[in-house]
Amino acid sequence: MTRDLTTDDDAKTGNDKAGDNRADLLDNLAVTHDHLLAKTVSVMQPKSGFRVGSDAVLLAAAVGVNRGRILDMGAGVGGVSLCLAQRLDNVQITAVEIDPVMAALAQRNVAANGFDARLRVLCEDIAKMPPVLAGSYDHVVSNPPYHYAAGTRPRDQRRALAHIGDGLELGDWVTAALWAAKPRGRISFICRADRAAELIHLFAASGASETLQFPLWPRPMVPAARVIVQVRKGINGPGAILPGLVLHNDDGSFTEAASRIMNGDGLYIMHPARKA
Repeated sequence: MTRDLTTDDDAKTGNDKAGDNRADLLDNLAVTHDHLLAKTVSVMQPKSGFRVGSDAVLLAAAVGVNRGRILDMGAGVGGVSLCLAQRLDNVQITAVEIDPVMAALAQRNVAANGFDARLRVLCEDIAKMPPVLAGSYDHVVSNPPYHYAAGTRPRDQRRALAHIGDGLELGDWVTAALWAAKPRGRISFICRADRAAELIHLFAASGASETLQFPLWPRPMVPAARVIVQVRKGINGPGAILPGLVLHNDDGSFTEAASRIMNGDGLYIMHPARKA
């Protein structure tokens, strides 16, 4: 069952049972209060387990058009969605997260940052999203679980859910993104570099072969650790590998270009043969 933590009538009264249950989810949970985008976004998140970091900022920066509807699949505590709402003031965002505790934290974060009017949270499995969402988003973003299920499973259950998933394969995330996107709508995933080829193949097999790859280099002269992969639903043709971004200097500090992204600038991800 879908739990819309933003528009559910139960959420509008602070004294009802459903509201109390949502509050109970966070009882005794050790959290930290952190900030993103030059401290313009506040994030409450679990002290242990999967934590919001630079991947969330980078993925949000991949969305360059300040209009329309955006879907954040596997939203966690809302890191990507919060950055999107801060950067782009003319979009409507839906954040979908399967873990009720993480979804409850995401809703707390939405309220704390004053984004209630433009950002709603759904507690839902991305493979079972409400039919009304089909084909309705201009841009779908996701940082899907990127470790293979056969690998060592983290002891922390929420970290395991974020890194390995809940029985879904990477292809299921691709299917869900294509299902939710409008025709010609954009889809941006951030993934481990060693899984980019698999992701590109899955999109191409589903009729979205014009793939843009934006590598994220940890430091100069080292292999990319992450890649942002962007496609457009139903658009086929030659893809392109873009120059990408070097994140850190040799001393560990952010490069000048990366600092601008971490402070709220967007990435330029555009097919070299296209103007839009």
